[in-house]
Amino acid sequence: MTITDMPQAKTEDADVDRLLALAVGGDRQAFGMFYDLTAGRVYALLLALTQNASRCDALLEEVYVEAWERLVGRGLPPCPAREWVSLMAHRRAALAR
Repeated sequence: MTITDMPQAKTEDADVDRLLALAVGGDRQAFGMFYDLTAGRVYALLLALTQNASRCDALLEEVYVEAWERLVGRGLPPCPAREWVSLMAHRRAALAR
């Protein structure tokens, strides 16, 4: 990332946060878009932590099922969306060891 990429990165983070806010109300399409924008990074994190590609697929699913269950009908997480889903992934990877 370069300095010229920074405004775009902030815009993308804001978009991800907005999608998560819509998902709180049960918007499945918004949650699907949230998944599409974040799953690659979360998978890379899981792979780095577990060193096990076959296990990463199951962990990735667990992370996003947990995210959906924790969101719907409740409030937004206390931190930015990307950070929140990364923290859940880190915890899942630690429990899988």
